[in-house]
Amino acid sequence: MTTLKTIIGFVLVGVTMEIFWTSILDAIKNKDPKLTGTSYLWMFPIYAVVPFFYVLVLEYFPDTNIFLKGFIYMSLFYLLEFVSGYIVKTLVGVSPWDYNGYSIKFHGRKYKSNFMGLICLQYAPVWYIYGIIGEYYFNYLSQM
Repeated sequence: MTTLKTIIGFVLVGVTMEIFWTSILDAIKNKDPKLTGTSYLWMFPIYAVVPFFYVLVLEYFPDTNIFLKGFIYMSLFYLLEFVSGYIVKTLVGVSPWDYNGYSIKFHGRKYKSNFMGLICLQYAPVWYIYGIIGEYYFNYLSQM
């Protein structure tokens, strides 16, 4: 069962990782030593969904090899990224991320292999690794 502390744990880690990642990108692109990162309030409910993916996978694929689970998690994260990005874009006119290159967050970089600017294949390794590491984090939070 996913508890409130598990959801909060994933929200805090997700937003922290996002701020870290965007500060590194900004430092590289603009040679800005301030390491200023950004996130969006929209990300809180999006990251809150992630623990439920672990519940789902651990319940329905309990004996699956962790490397195969990585592909399952990656697929679920792509689904979440697309659906949530589409919903936010529909509600407010812009997605928190834009792989077409119009977003300040991505510094005008156009990502190859993107679909509707909402998902891009270049992040597959990130989602795969995050999925595997996230399962260990989920188990840790669940045992607290």
